[in-house]
Amino acid sequence: MAQSQPRSIGYVTLDVFTTERFKGNPLAIVRLSHDDELAQGVKQNIAREFNLSETVFLHPSSPETPSRTCEIFTLTEELPFAGHPTIGTLVHLATTDSLSTDVVQSITLQTKAGPIRATFNKETRVAEASIPHNVRIHQKPVPWQSVVDAHLSLQGIGAGAEISCPLVSIVRGMTFVLVKLPHLEALASLTVSGSHIDPSVLQWDEGWESFTAPYFYVLTSENEGTGQIHIRSRMLEPSIGEDPATGSAASALSAYLALQRGTGGLTYSFNVEQGVEMGRKSEIGIKVRLNESGQTVKEVFLSGSAVSISQGTMFV
Repeated sequence: MAQSQPRSIGYVTLDVFTTERFKGNPLAIVRLSHDDELAQGVKQNIAREFNLSETVFLHPSSPETPSRTCEIFTLTEELPFAGHPTIGTLVHLATTDSLSTDVVQSITLQTKAGPIRATFNKETRVAEASIPHNVRIHQKPVPWQSVVDAHLSLQGIGAGAEISCPLVSIVRGMTFVLVKLPHLEALASLTVSGSHIDPSVLQWDEGWESFTAPYFYVLTSENEGTGQIHIRSRMLEPSIGEDPATGSAASALSAYLALQRGTGGLTYSFNVEQGVEMGRKSEIGIKVRLNESGQTVKEVFLSGSAVSISQGTMFV
């Protein structure tokens, strides 16, 4: 029996949260047409083929829906939201598809976590997105020793380490164990582990079970008067290795730190450097605005740049 001819679908790749090629976090964007109806299993296979931390499937616009829908896949599952796919897709759309002549363009992405309204500044080449958020600090933190058991390179780092690590969701389905380390030397000593944190200690609040990964960080400087906070971070997860930039985790961390400080009505600005130790420095910008009581997050803005790397055609 003759095999049917494969369909061709265009794709592009970018490096995100950087202005320099071969830095930041790589991203693949598969550009679907109105004729491309791919099963979820096929999308998952394509994501595995790219073998990047995330792959975006970008749906076409229409006169009825000028906003663009995107789906985000890791190597193993679909995510409701992720940071570097959002920023990379926004930069790609603004620099290749937009007909606007305005210096600051407005763009809306539709994701499984909800609509993301964003801007792109042609002069600074920075995209800033008001991201979906439903920040949840779960009642039971993760014991420090459980993190050490999964990441043996942390053995011996006791002085200045936290007794326990907060379990924080930025949205339903995206949760992080926030692991504060005492200094940059401790951060640099981390190695990718073959072990996950024991699932029995991941005690989400009822109804919040989700993807969960550890996010390691060091607070490098803080200006209490202006709310400017600088952080170095790393994401090491057995299924993906080390991630050069994790916007969703950086957003969860920033929201948590802002709530811990709790100054009502203040907008906290975070500059998060990630990927330094692996030679792919990424710069993630986050602003967190609290409500007047300082007890809940009102808005979260994620910002960054991206540069194009390649484009081509795949056959499915």
